[in-house]
Amino acid sequence: MIRITLFYQEKKLVGIESKGHSNYADKGSDIICAAVSVLIQSLMLGLSEIARLDSLVININDEVPVIKISWLKKYSEKISLLTRTIVESLKIIAADNPDYVKIQTEEIKQ
Repeated sequence: MIRITLFYQEKKLVGIESKGHSNYADKGSDIICAAVSVLIQSLMLGLSEIARLDSLVININDEVPVIKISWLKKYSEKISLLTRTIVESLKIIAADNPDYVKIQTEEIKQ
């Protein structure tokens, strides 16, 4: 199962974590895993190369697997078009594939 966590600080999105495998199909043939991966990688690219956030933090552990992307709350409005698009796309994938993708939210303290 892929578990996606949306991190909020004072109702502003400040990070996304994608953890695990969907196990929908064999490695290399798993379209659910591929869809989530493309969205997460697009978010990383958009934040680093297009928005050029100076406070962007990306942690990747291929063994788990887990990718966590976080940014300062002050950038949430600037990047909201990108982040909202990615989050809504992930929600559609999760709604269509509830046995393979779960989304949860977590409020973090300052």
